Amino acid sequence: MRVGIIAPNYYPAETGNAVTVRRIEGQLRLLGCEVRVFPVGRLAGERLQAEVEEFAPQLLHAFHAYQGGRVAHALSKSLGIPYLITLTGTDIYQALCDQRGLEMHGALRGAARLVAFHACVKKRLGEHLPSLEERTVLIHQGVELPAQYAPVEKDAGDEFVFLLPAGLRPVKNVMFPLAPLAELQARYPQVRLELAGPVLENGYAAEVMEALERYPFARYLGVVAHDAMGELYRRVDVVLNTSLTEGGMANTILEALAYAKPVLVSDIEGNRSIIRDGVTGLVYHSPADFCGKAEQLVADAHLRDRLGKNGRCLVGDSCCPEKEAGAYLALYRDILEA
Repeated sequence: MRVGIIAPNYYPAETGNAVTVRRIEGQLRLLGCEVRVFPVGRLAGERLQAEVEEFAPQLLHAFHAYQGGRVAHALSKSLGIPYLITLTGTDIYQALCDQRGLEMHGALRGAARLVAFHACVKKRLGEHLPSLEERTVLIHQGVELPAQYAPVEKDAGDEFVFLLPAGLRPVKNVMFPLAPLAELQARYPQVRLELAGPVLENGYAAEVMEALERYPFARYLGVVAHDAMGELYRRVDVVLNTSLTEGGMANTILEALAYAKPVLVSDIEGNRSIIRDGVTGLVYHSPADFCGKAEQLVADAHLRDRLGKNGRCLVGDSCCPEKEAGAYLALYRDILEA
């Protein structure tokens, strides 16, 4: 089977969309598919169409309904091949709700199938476009389960590090933990905050850098290569997600759970789709709640250990990348047979 993937944000390789696409791309190849990724942004217009036409895929698989789906819709009409769209988060939680929504309708309606990571995303789509809900399939995100995941050994007086892995753009809300963690750090001087991720919006990134100057316990690590993230997860103590929206099952949270790290996440649908408060992680509802739960994690090593073990068991049971790719391959076959 020849599959053309239409991928926005394929570069830099550390964005969530890129991590998802690269994982699925690799697993599909292991299943015998011939796959080529067409990165939206680096390829456009006539050049993009010419390269897709030369590859001659049997179908197109787009990620993000606005950024990738509209491109796949246009190529489908031009080349006469079907396409599907994987909904990745900001397309449904932001673009569909603003002026971009109408531009997405044609792409969504023209897709042979739509894929959501979780039922909450499918439900949200159905609230806007009820007729599409029955064509939306659920395929959970996968994550590699590392064999070596034991934390780096620390002494009692070492730093206690909260890690926030996220691209620098407003939806990731990366400045949120600065004030509550500053309050916590006044009581626990060992507390630190580390931010890691690519700059995706320059103006917002400048605001983040300016804010970091006022909080000396926090620092920006820059872009950490995805194959180096494992050592970073092992070194830190808690992983954060402070996003305003997620498309269900954020890659960084799945990876943190795979490394048996306790997580503290914002109370949004995407995070609740994987994190059960007090069982597989902690969910906060306000700055005060964030501060209180962060303090629990600093003070209680047994809590951290329990949450980490539960989280690793969860992703081991529910987030198999081989099953994820197999589900996509079965969906491709259904589309082509139809």
